[in-house]
Amino acid sequence: MANITLLYSPTCGACPSAKSLWKELRVKYSFSYREVDITTPDGQELAERHAIRAVPATIIDGRLTFIGVPSRQSAEKALATRMRPT
Repeated sequence: MANITLLYSPTCGACPSAKSLWKELRVKYSFSYREVDITTPDGQELAERHAIRAVPATIIDGRLTFIGVPSRQSAEKALATRMRPT
């Protein structure tokens, strides 16, 4: 099962779209998902570890995979390489 972390900011205009996309994809794919606010200590640590300078940022299985809101097609392609649809 893939582990997806979405790093977001409460003031980010694009972040709600990224959250919605990943939540919708959980219907089709089974993966571990968590959202982390970049303004928290955990968020700051993730941003430093992955050299993230913008949100939303998606980390899949420990690798920074997307900055910004990925297209549904790109997100599904990233998931398909790691798992089967449910």
